[in-house]
Amino acid sequence: MLQQKILIVDDEKILTELVSEALFREGFCNIEKACNGEEGFEKYKRFSPDLVLMDIEMPVMDGYESSSRIKAFDPEAKIMVITGNAYDDRARRTLTEGIAFKVLEKPLKLFDLRRIVRENLPALSLA
Repeated sequence: MLQQKILIVDDEKILTELVSEALFREGFCNIEKACNGEEGFEKYKRFSPDLVLMDIEMPVMDGYESSSRIKAFDPEAKIMVITGNAYDDRARRTLTEGIAFKVLEKPLKLFDLRRIVRENLPALSLA
């Protein structure tokens, strides 16, 4: 099992569970979930994840605002945006403003997601 911590922030519960299960099967066992941007920001502060998977379109607080707050709180935060609309201005701004390192479009290809997560979280296995 891998030690890295991953935070999934998305209001689509089915997607969150699917992504969580796919990452768990890859060996990532320390996964937290949030259903909106505000909850995601609060969980980030407590959980200090190594990677955040952030949806853009969510209730309460959108992913752009949440990601911006996370980056202001922790400039070293690694955020990957997941969106149903890669042309959404907020998704593009996360890249151009250096908030996120990658934007993935829904529907997700789990193979690509797992590959990108592995590439951005070097393997640290438990002793």
